[in-house]
Amino acid sequence: MSIRGLLVRFGLAYLVLLLGIAIALSLLGVKTNAGTNTAALLGAVMWACMAFGKRNGRYFTREEKPRAVLGMLAVDLVLQAVFGLGVGLLAGALAPQMGPLLFSLLFIGVLHAVTIYFFVGLSGKQFAAAQKQKADRGQV
Repeated sequence: MSIRGLLVRFGLAYLVLLLGIAIALSLLGVKTNAGTNTAALLGAVMWACMAFGKRNGRYFTREEKPRAVLGMLAVDLVLQAVFGLGVGLLAGALAPQMGPLLFSLLFIGVLHAVTIYFFVGLSGKQFAAAQKQKADRGQV
């Protein structure tokens, strides 16, 4: 799997998780919050990274890891911007205020960059542990 394949997989997983969690919570009468957004982000990062490792039989190289992290952050921020603009338009704002939207994207971007970086690393450790277990059982 290429980095492009990883990013497509991440984007689709993140979108499905965001919408799925929002719909499920709405049906339960609960409002979505930052925790639900973070849960969707973590799930999408972990799933995409583990799929990359499984498909390639290895984890990211030194050159691939920064591209993967920055790519996932870019996909994340595009989705956040689309949702932010959509919510603004649904709330009746004819022209969304770009200042607050950009500030919130910057704030979210910093938090999500740290989260994505950490969980890409955690996924790598989990992948290495799974590979070691397979090797110990003679399944490699």
